[in-house]
Amino acid sequence: MCTAFHSAKTVLQTRLENQLTDLQMRYLFHLLAIVASFALLFAAYGGHVDPTVWTLPSLATLALPVVAIVVLVLLALLLVLKQWRFALIILGALFLSWPVLRLIVPLNLTHNEADSSKHQFKVLTMNVTEFNWQDRTTPNKSMRYILDEEADIVVIQEGLVYFSFEKLPTVKPMLDELYHKYPYRMKPYYDVGIMSKYPFVEVQSPALAQDSLSYFIKAWDVEMPDGKNLRVVSMHLSSLRFNSNETSVLETIDNPSGRKARLQAVSRKLDDGFQTHARQARAMRQLIDETTGDLLVMGDMNDTPGSFAYRTVCGDDLRDAWAEAGFGPIHTFHDHHMFVKIDHILYRGDMTVLSCRCDKAGESDHYPMVATLER
Repeated sequence: MCTAFHSAKTVLQTRLENQLTDLQMRYLFHLLAIVASFALLFAAYGGHVDPTVWTLPSLATLALPVVAIVVLVLLALLLVLKQWRFALIILGALFLSWPVLRLIVPLNLTHNEADSSKHQFKVLTMNVTEFNWQDRTTPNKSMRYILDEEADIVVIQEGLVYFSFEKLPTVKPMLDELYHKYPYRMKPYYDVGIMSKYPFVEVQSPALAQDSLSYFIKAWDVEMPDGKNLRVVSMHLSSLRFNSNETSVLETIDNPSGRKARLQAVSRKLDDGFQTHARQARAMRQLIDETTGDLLVMGDMNDTPGSFAYRTVCGDDLRDAWAEAGFGPIHTFHDHHMFVKIDHILYRGDMTVLSCRCDKAGESDHYPMVATLER
């Protein structure tokens, strides 16, 4: 009798413990699903918040690719464990976030077909990191890539500040080819430049002269072979300007020595950078609003798709060539363990993008982007 009682008691305790464990697991899954969904939506739509008011959403937007990967891993785990209800919560968050996620990971299985009655042209944008000017021994790979691509219009950022890149020993052997392929060129004293197969005139606008910040925006009206002008804007919004000690926190994240101080310094730089970008993006938008006709905006935004700066520049009328014609995830910056897409090709007007790609070429810390369009 006593043995039977103890046996029943043990069975009851085991069942209660199992039920309690199941309840705890369900609670944990529920909590994880809610937190992950909120984090994903916060990162996806953080770009709607002006960083001059609150910078945390901009930081979240910068981390969106990482957040999305974590959420997908959690979704896979929930599906394996057959936690269907919690998986549905994650799927709902992914569905609501897709308008932003598609800017980072478009899934275009088909492309627009070229119309033989229209004019096709290729454009290229590249942050050339001063053509790696300290290397004086080998032909410059970035210039070699640009010449081999033979795009109709090329815009560069981070060109040499103090002297022309044409004086570089690694570029001089290619000058005859450069002058032949691109008879129309403009490299101002500072940062951005254009190389074109077609004539152009520089655009003068109050939006480009209203600020003395350390960023550079130039615009040109290019006379295209179809007889219509195309306004081309090359942008290079200000970099975050980390010093080597601050950058090293990203490269040695597993090293606890001084990590907290470096993280705080990085956070401050990010706050300042996002707020500066907001001001610069508004100046860009003013130029765009002044523009009538077809428009291309290309270059190094130093900010990711969905960010406040990106949304401000795009407004309701600019389209993203990668989102329209690309497939899968890419990153255009690849240094300091930061693999993010901060270079963009945006367009507006009577144009169709036929293809867009990011090439792992050159010797810059940025990869070039190339698009073919028609109109």
